[in-house]
Amino acid sequence: MKRTKHTLLLLALLLTSTSLFSREIIRINFDWKFTLGEQKNAQSLKYDDTKWQDVQLPHDASIYGPFVKDSLGGNAVNGYRPKNIGWYRKHLTIDKKNIGKKIFLEFEGVYRASDVWVNGAHCGTFLNGNLDFQYDISKLVLEGDNVIAVRYDNREKSSRWYTGEGIYRDVYLHVLEPVHVDRYGTYITTPKISKESAKVVVETNVTNDRTDSIICKLVTDIVSPWGKVVTTRTSVVPLTGGENFKFHQEMKIDAPVLWDINNPALYKAVTRVFVKEQLSDVYEINFGIREVEFTPEEGFLLNGRKVFLKGVCLHQDLGPLGVAAFESGWEKRLSILKNELGCNAIRLSHNPYPKFVLDWCDRNGILVFDEAYDKWDEQYYGKGNSFQNYWKSDVETWIKRDRNHPSVFIWSVGNEVFQQIRKEQAEAGVTLLKEMTDFVHKLEPSRKVTCAMYPSRFNSLSHRQKGYLEAEPHPIAFYMDVMSVNYMAKFFAKDRQKYPQLTYLISEEVTTEDGLRYFEYDHSYVAGQFYWGGTEYIGESFGWPSKGWINGPIDLCNNFKPLAYNIKSFYKDEPVVRIAVWENKGETLDWNDVKMTTKPKKTSWNWTDDDSLTVQVFSNCEQVELFINGKSQGVKAINRSKPEFIWRVKYEKGEIKAIGINEGKTEAQHIVRTAGTPHRIILETDKSTLSADGLDLAYLKVKVVDKDNIIVPTATNKIVFKVSGTGSNAGVGNGDIKSSELWQADSRSVYNGECQLIVRSGREKGKITVEATSPGLKGMKLQLQTK
Repeated sequence: MKRTKHTLLLLALLLTSTSLFSREIIRINFDWKFTLGEQKNAQSLKYDDTKWQDVQLPHDASIYGPFVKDSLGGNAVNGYRPKNIGWYRKHLTIDKKNIGKKIFLEFEGVYRASDVWVNGAHCGTFLNGNLDFQYDISKLVLEGDNVIAVRYDNREKSSRWYTGEGIYRDVYLHVLEPVHVDRYGTYITTPKISKESAKVVVETNVTNDRTDSIICKLVTDIVSPWGKVVTTRTSVVPLTGGENFKFHQEMKIDAPVLWDINNPALYKAVTRVFVKEQLSDVYEINFGIREVEFTPEEGFLLNGRKVFLKGVCLHQDLGPLGVAAFESGWEKRLSILKNELGCNAIRLSHNPYPKFVLDWCDRNGILVFDEAYDKWDEQYYGKGNSFQNYWKSDVETWIKRDRNHPSVFIWSVGNEVFQQIRKEQAEAGVTLLKEMTDFVHKLEPSRKVTCAMYPSRFNSLSHRQKGYLEAEPHPIAFYMDVMSVNYMAKFFAKDRQKYPQLTYLISEEVTTEDGLRYFEYDHSYVAGQFYWGGTEYIGESFGWPSKGWINGPIDLCNNFKPLAYNIKSFYKDEPVVRIAVWENKGETLDWNDVKMTTKPKKTSWNWTDDDSLTVQVFSNCEQVELFINGKSQGVKAINRSKPEFIWRVKYEKGEIKAIGINEGKTEAQHIVRTAGTPHRIILETDKSTLSADGLDLAYLKVKVVDKDNIIVPTATNKIVFKVSGTGSNAGVGNGDIKSSELWQADSRSVYNGECQLIVRSGREKGKITVEATSPGLKGMKLQLQTK
C-alpha cells in the first residue's frame, strides 16, 4: 500500500460521495529519545528522559562507536559490533478529531525482542526483529500528549550475520474509521491472461469495528499504468457489529499490459468502503499482470518465455549506515545492481526486507526471491522460544504483506536448515517442510515454494570424503516445488537423469575464481543463479580484522571491485572491458565445501619498476588487445566456456590500455595511468538536490588525486568532513572491510585513493555545505540543496 505523510486522497474523478473520510498514515520517525542499557520504569509517563540522546529514525544503535572483540557480544559473526539492551521514548500528539477512531501503531522492524508501551500500558512483545508488527492503541491514547516507549534486547546470539539493533525501520501511525479494509487486506490474482484480456480477482477483507449492523458498499476501481480507470466492480453486503467479511470481486481488463523485467507495468486497485453512502476508507495497492512458471525442461518462464535468473544474494545492512533502512539508500543499491551489474533478480537473504525494497523492484523490473528464514530454530525468536510456536503467525504476515508484488516469483521458507544438514533430523525436516509448504500454498497458491539446501546430498559428507559424489539428493529436495541448492550445481546433470521431474535453481553460487562457475552447468533447464553475496556485508567474518564478508563483488560503499566487472560481462549484453592487476596468488579458504581463492586484484598502475605482474582483462568481447605505453602485449580471443584474458607483464610506469574487439571493430576500452603524488581532494555527489523530508541521502565520493586529477591508489590521507546547513553527516566509509575506523565519524582515511561521505537531509528547505580537508592537500567545498 502506498505510504505518505498525509491523508491518502483519491482523485475527484474517482469519488462518488462528497463526504470524504480516508485513512491517514503518518510517519513518526522524528524526535525520539534513546539510551543504551537497562532502565527502570522507563515506560512510565513520569520518567525523566531529558538526558537521553535525541535520535531520528531509522536508527541502528549498534553501528555507533568502536568495534569490540569477545566482549559485549562482539565477535566475527556480527562484525565485532556490540549487542545491547536499549530504550526509546517519544511524545506523540493526538488530535481531538481522531479520538474514537481506530488508531494503529506500526513498527516495520525493531531488532530484537521488543516491548512497546503507550502511556504506560504494555501493548505487547514481538520477538522477530525482521518483520513488521502493529498494535491497536485506539483505547490507550488520549487527546493531546501521549508517550510511546520501546525496549529491545539484542544480547543473545540471534543470527549468523550482523543484524544491527533498535528501531531500524520506519514507524507509522494509522488512523482509520471503524469500518475499514484490514491490514494487508487485499489479495489480487490474475488467473487468466491472454493478449485480448486478463481476468483480475480481488479479495478484500473489511472489518466493521462498530457495535451496530451496517450496510457496507465496496467499490474497486482498476487503474491502468497510464492513470485511467479501466474497470470497476461494486459489491454491497450487510455487516453485523464486529464482523469481518471477505469480498470477492472478478473483473476483466481488455488488452492488458503485462508486467515484465523490461516493461514493469503496474496497475492499481483503488478500493473505497462506504457506509450509508458515506466514504469510510480508501485503500490502494499496486499489482502487475504477469505469469510465472517453472518447468523441468526450461527452468523459469515469465509470461511464457524463458528468463534465466541473473541474481545476487543480499543482506540488509547499508555499510556505514548499518541496518538503518533508508529508502534512498536502498534505491541507490538496487539501481546499481540492476543498471550497472546487470541483475534481473535478487534474493532477500534470509528474512523479510523493508516494504519499499519490493516496491522498487515492482517499479523497476527486478525479480525477487522472497525468503522468510535461515534456520528453523531459536535464531529468530530467542533462547527458549520454540520456532514451532511462532512461525505460522509470522509467515502469514509475511505472505499477506508481499503477495501482491509482481516482482516476487518464489517463496523461500528456509536456508541450509539443520533438519536438512543433519542426517538424523531428515525425517523431521521433511515433515516441517511439508507443513510449511502446505501452509504457504493455502495462503497464496499462485507461486512455488522452496527451501535453499546445503549440502544438497543426503549423507552430508564433506566433498573430501569418499562417496560424496555418488550420494543421492536429500529427501527434503522432493518436497519442495523447486529444488534450490547452494554451491552444488555440479550434481544437476546427474540428478536430472534419474529424477526428470525436478526443477533446479542455484540459490547461492560463489564469486571466487572470478565467478566463472556461471559457465559450469547447462543454463537451458536451470532457472538461474544468485551469487553469494552481491555486496560485502557486515558480519559472517572469517576473523579479525575483517568486519564482514569479503568476497562480494561490490564493497560496503557501493563501489565495484574488479570482480564486479566480470560478473557484469556475464549478466549484461553490452561490451565490457576492465583491467585488473595483481602480483601474488592470494589466499584460499574452505567455505561450505567450496575452495574460495581470493586474489588482491587492483585497478591500478602504480607498482615498482620491473615488478612481474599479472594483468587480467574482464571482457565479453570476441578479442581483447593489451597495450603498455602504446606497445601491444598481444591479442587474445575469448573462450566462451571460460572467458579469461590474462597476460604476464613487466611493470613500466605510464599507461596500460585494453581494447575490446567485436567483428574487427573496437567496441570498448579501459585505460589506467600511473598516478603521481597526492595533491588535492575532489568531491562528487550522486545528487545535488535532496528532499527536505529528513530521510533523503546523498552519497559523496571523495577522491585524492594528483595534479593531473588521476586518483592516487596508494594514498592513505585522512579526510576530515564538516557538514553544515539543512543536512547532517549520516556515515563515512572507504570500502576497506578490514578497517577499524568508525563508520559514524567526521573523518575517514582513503583506501585505494577514495572514501565516502553520506549526507542525510534535514526537514527544512535550504542549503547543505560540505567541506573536506586534509593536511597537505587542497581541500574542497560542495553545496547541496534541500527542497
